Formats: sequence, structure tokens, C-alpha cells
Amino acid sequence: MTTTTTPATNPTVSEADDIDLLGGLDYPTRRDEAWRYAPHDTLKRLSFGRPARPTGALPRTLEGRIPALDGPRIVIVNGAVDPDRSQLGNPAAGVHLSTLAGAGSEHPELLAAHLDQGTDDGDAFLALNIAYGNAGAAIHVASGQAVNVPIHVVHIALPDETQNVSCSGVAIRLDDGASATVVETSLGDGHHGGTNTRTTITLGEGATLDHIVVQDVESTQVHLGRISVTQGSRSAFRSHLFNLGGTYGRVVYDVRLAGDEARADLSGLYFGQGRQTLDQQITVTHAAPDCTSRQRFRGVLDDQSTGVFNGGIDVRPGADGTDAQQSNDNLLLSDRAEANTQPRLEILADDVTCKHGATVGQLDDNALYYLRTRGIDESDARRILIHGFADEAIEAVDNEVLRAWITERLGHADA
Repeated sequence: MTTTTTPATNPTVSEADDIDLLGGLDYPTRRDEAWRYAPHDTLKRLSFGRPARPTGALPRTLEGRIPALDGPRIVIVNGAVDPDRSQLGNPAAGVHLSTLAGAGSEHPELLAAHLDQGTDDGDAFLALNIAYGNAGAAIHVASGQAVNVPIHVVHIALPDETQNVSCSGVAIRLDDGASATVVETSLGDGHHGGTNTRTTITLGEGATLDHIVVQDVESTQVHLGRISVTQGSRSAFRSHLFNLGGTYGRVVYDVRLAGDEARADLSGLYFGQGRQTLDQQITVTHAAPDCTSRQRFRGVLDDQSTGVFNGGIDVRPGADGTDAQQSNDNLLLSDRAEANTQPRLEILADDVTCKHGATVGQLDDNALYYLRTRGIDESDARRILIHGFADEAIEAVDNEVLRAWITERLGHADA
């Protein structure tokens, strides 16, 4: 029988054997700084349960929203890998794609790392994902292997009679010297509920991962996303986030530079309309010497939308030679839109370089006037300036198909 956790009361140890770790955890409140701008009444209406095997066809409109990328595709519907919709053929020797359950037998260290990360975080929604997101996917790339086509993971949330939120997990491991590109797309269909996704990434010495996240659930749904990364020496993690959908779209990054000379480049674009709240919670921990990190996030906010950027740089003792930079720029298109940006720096090492900056502004009147004098009407001139601000994040994506898809999604393919 499927166990459903309803948030009328907080999860407790008595509900099921497999969610013992929920005992004593409370749902977040506005007193929690990282959840200050969350819609707490909406979160209390979310319900959770074990993933159910998907049946039937996807809604046609939903199928059309999945980017058509070359390469293997793993489709996770309501938290469970759907083998019929997935293309699990290995793209190269030394590359293994499987369910999380399959990884437990062939690559137990991959599954162990996924289950261990975050269990002491104190976040009830994370604990729910650990309990219920165990029917997801695993990606393993062996030492020295290079994957030349993107691996696409698609999270889909559909209405379910037992729960309205799908919990899905993805574990990614690149061994020493390996390289790959992984794209994760989150979509939904329905009026309530949404997705609770968690991705754990482990990079070996000298490994390189390009990780692109597109969050585009229905405007009435909630997305709770978490990405936890552990990097070995001289590894490189390049991340591009496009936080677009949902009444509340939340993405948490927890990146740990655990080996010397590791590098993390995180960039993102959030594009809010209506009453959306798009929430970015970023922590990069420098735990080894001579590591480099960059955070570059941009927000475009219209109507009564709210953008949140809570970005942290944590330099641990012994992480000498740290080079960390952070920037957050916001463009407000309405006097009712709101941008909330908060840099966090904790430096416990010597010989470090840490910089941060944030801007909140409106369209440049001089630039708008210049375009008007060139015969461009006001609406087209505004669109050109908005796209110029947003396109810096889009152009950083190497994959042409995905770049075109995001451009069309934002409504300026003709700009």
C-alpha cells in the first residue's frame, strides 16, 4: 500500500519504515532565512508517497515541450524511470545508465553517495526525497571516457490519486579524467502539486561535467530542486540553470570543492511573470587549496513576480589560494516586481580573493530612446533590450538545439 505523507502534520517516524529519517523534522517556516519568500500555505498542501509505475500516454502538449536532443534519454515519470519512454542505450564504452536500484548492484558506491548526501541537512523536503525518490536514475562514466552527446534526464510530474508531488532522484558519477554533458528538464501537467528533484554529483580527479538544468513545470505547480556536488582535485563543474516555471520554483545548489585546484562555474537565468516566485539558494564551499568558483545569475522580473538569490561562498580552514567571485543582476519590468539578493561570505583561510556584487535596475531609458529614434516602436525596443540582458545566460549553453529551445520558450525566437 502506498504511504502518503500529507503536510497537515509534519512527517513522523511512525508513518513508514523507509522514512525513519523524517522523525523530528519540521516543515520550514518564514523564520527560516532560506525559506523566507516561499509560499508556505501552498507547501502545506503538498502530499508525498512512493513512486507509482507510470501508465498510459503522456499528454500531447507535454510531449511537445520535451527538447529533442540527440543522445540517450532517461524519462522519470512521477519519480520512477519509464523504460518505454527512455532510450538507455549506452552512448560509449565505459558509460553506464541505469535505474538507482540497478546502480545498487553494479555500482554500490554511486548509490551510497546519493543516499548519504544531505541526510543531516534538517530539511524535511530533502528527507522526503531521500525516502521516496529512490526509483530514479543513475549515470556512471568510467575513468578517461568522454561522452560526446548530451545525456538527457526528463522529470515529469503527472496528477496521481495517491499524492500530488513526485519525488525523483538522479545520481551522477564521473571517474578520474572523464567528461560528459547532462541536461535535466523538469516538466509537469496538472493544477496542483509538482516536483521534488534531487541530483547528487561526484566528480573524480580531473573530471569535467557540463550540467544544464531547465525548470519549466506548470505555472500552478511547485518545483523543489536540489543539486549536491562533490569535486575532486582539478575537476571542473560547469552549471547552467534556467528557472522558468511554477508558481514557486526553488533550486538549491550545494557545491563542495573537496580537492585542490577544482573549479566550479555556476550561471543561471530566472524569468518571472505573473505572481511567480523563483528562488535560487546557492552555497559553494571551498574545502581545499587553490580552488576557483564563479557564480553569475541574472533575473528578469515582470508583473508581480519575485526573484530570490541567496548566494554563499564558504572558505574553510586550509583552503588557501581561494579565488571566488559572485554576481547577481536583476532587471525589473514592473514597479510591482521584486528582487531580493543576499550575498553570504564566510572566510576562514588566508591568501584568498573573494568578490561579490549585485544590481537591481529597470530598462535603460537612454537605450530605449536610442532605439526609438532608429524607427523601432516601443514594444519592439523593450523586447530587444530585455533579450539582450537575458541572452548572455542563454549563449553560454553550447548545445544549439537546447539553446534554440530555451530562446523559443522565452518568446523571443524572432528577436
